[in-house]
Amino acid sequence: MQDREAAQSAAPDSDDPGELVAYRMLLFRASHAQKQLMHPYMASIGLGTGQPKLLSYLAENGSCTPRELADFYELDPAGVSRMLDALERKGFVSFAPHADDRRCKVVSLTSEGERVARAWNAACVEEARAMLDGFTPKEREAFADYLRRAHANLRTYGQKLTAAAADSQAASRTPAEPGASEAHDASEAHGAGEATSRA
Repeated sequence: MQDREAAQSAAPDSDDPGELVAYRMLLFRASHAQKQLMHPYMASIGLGTGQPKLLSYLAENGSCTPRELADFYELDPAGVSRMLDALERKGFVSFAPHADDRRCKVVSLTSEGERVARAWNAACVEEARAMLDGFTPKEREAFADYLRRAHANLRTYGQKLTAAAADSQAASRTPAEPGASEAHDASEAHGAGEATSRA
């Protein structure tokens, strides 16, 4: 909590908290509606949570390493590996050795994976059309810009939180006050002398 407060202190506190909470609630409700709409179709084509976006990336960009997928979507690499293993078991992706690094693998869509990715992306196009119904071209452009800026702001805030946490940990590991170590050493030496005389 202290780390979060430290990161927040760098920003002006002039915004109405109630309004800011309302913004987040709007974003949550839009995201929830999107998930509620797409999850039944996702399940109907044999995909689990988090898996469609991996297929979409591969369909758009071609073969890549699991690490590239994790970096692009800002996900835990271990979690991405588990999702890719599940997709491989379903026959949607395949792995091959990396040409330049034997420690890495390259993941690619299979023909079945390409079919499922096309189906998913087509459904996403229809969902986006429904979401943006009534938006003018200028409003769509502005909406995309707002989302990009919101993402960038959240990334920056996350970096501030990480830095604040690192500073807090470093401070907790600061050596004792000057003179304390010398007194401790003198005490240990005195104790050793007593032990020697008793021996």
